[in-house]
Amino acid sequence: MVTGESIPISKNVGDNVIGGTVNKEGLILVKATKVGSDSFLSQVVKLVEEAMGRKPAIQRLVDKVAGYFAYAVMIAALSVFLAWYFVIAVGGIAMAIIPAVAILVVACPCALGLATPTAIMVGMGKAASNGVLFKSGDAIEILSKVSVAIFDKTGTLTEGNPQVTDVIPLETAAIVTSIGSSSGQQLNALDKDNQAKSEQDKVVLSIAAIAEKGSEHPLAKAIVNYAQNKGIQQINDINLEQFEATPGRGITAVYNGMTIRVGNQSFMQDQHIDPSSSSQIVERLQVEGKTTILVSIDDSVIGVIGLQDTPKLGTKEAISALKSLGIESIMLTGDNESTAKEIARKIGIERIFANVLPKGKVDIVTSVQNEQKQRRRYVAMIGDGINDAPALTAADIGIAIGSGTDIAIEAGKVVLVRDDIYDVVTAVEIARKTISKIKQNLIYAFLYNVILIPIAATGLLYPAFAGIAMAASSVSVTMSSLTLKRWSPSRKSNNN
Repeated sequence: MVTGESIPISKNVGDNVIGGTVNKEGLILVKATKVGSDSFLSQVVKLVEEAMGRKPAIQRLVDKVAGYFAYAVMIAALSVFLAWYFVIAVGGIAMAIIPAVAILVVACPCALGLATPTAIMVGMGKAASNGVLFKSGDAIEILSKVSVAIFDKTGTLTEGNPQVTDVIPLETAAIVTSIGSSSGQQLNALDKDNQAKSEQDKVVLSIAAIAEKGSEHPLAKAIVNYAQNKGIQQINDINLEQFEATPGRGITAVYNGMTIRVGNQSFMQDQHIDPSSSSQIVERLQVEGKTTILVSIDDSVIGVIGLQDTPKLGTKEAISALKSLGIESIMLTGDNESTAKEIARKIGIERIFANVLPKGKVDIVTSVQNEQKQRRRYVAMIGDGINDAPALTAADIGIAIGSGTDIAIEAGKVVLVRDDIYDVVTAVEIARKTISKIKQNLIYAFLYNVILIPIAATGLLYPAFAGIAMAASSVSVTMSSLTLKRWSPSRKSNNN
């Protein structure tokens, strides 16, 4: 099983299930929508195989150095032959050939060529077994140099499943005045259907749910689900006359002649609606770390809805671990600053960017990259949503949460198979360990040549023994890379 959930997860009709998971109870009918090469496991295998075949920058550098090294060795062998033939063993061609051939044999750059790909292969395999998929060797190298990690908030640091905590209507007079007589009849009818004439909060909730039913935003879904749980069931039977979403701000809908707007304070102001009557309520809810949504009819705000999203399990531990690795964590969110600060305080993030529109995420990433250029360090972006894809692409390296959208996964250079934010730490650890092993292998390979080439030049190393030594160097580099298999993450995933 590839998902690794620790507890059973409820599935409803139409939900996707993954091959290898177990039906705990009851009888289900499953339709295979992806089989063979299209299955998730096949895609993972293909991704790992393709990644292993791509050379990281350090490998390209080694290949270039090996090319010059080969010329240097041939020149050294020729020089040694001439020295033996004309100076040391004058006229003794056999005596001159032996050290020259020994140099050519012992200096074969096999070890140099194996140093990087063997470590990359083992490192990628180890990462995949721990729920981290690297799309290329370059991704490993870049991630090992990351100094800043920018996290999207909703769905990445938090559960992405906000819950309605407060529905606060404004004064009755304000509601009646705002909707007018004809709209008032519609509202009263809706109130009657819900058997909640005396409950103004259900009126506000009903109006908000009617408008939000056309949106796919997590906050919209939370409002609609909460309304249905409160017994407001007729939402799905209502047809909107008009619907328009403003990404990151709010929505506008028309129902039975009423213009309904649901969104944040800045959205209301842009629509020329005065939100001042709700300012105190909004401020109080935001201090509590809640996201606030205003509901208006025509030109007046009729109520405020408060929602709260909780941090994912292990998020605080992951941020702390990144800090110990020398990586600064930054939170990026379209939420208000007060709510963002409260979430950041809970998980240990000190720097935040709030009230960021989807199109502004790329600008933030670029700005942070410019800060890091002088240090020659890299910036990682971690996200899961459709609007995170541009930022994932713009960052030096994008890390996509596997439970997120397909476009985010496509945009990321690293994919976390499990919905566990601590896997970001695991990815950094294995990247640094792999690059460290590559450097160690290269040191072994060069040190071997530095020691044995002079010995071969003196004639003390017979060509047959030089061949054995050359083979031993390749084996030693390979064995060194295989020691990566013994590596284990600093903390086992919560989903293990």
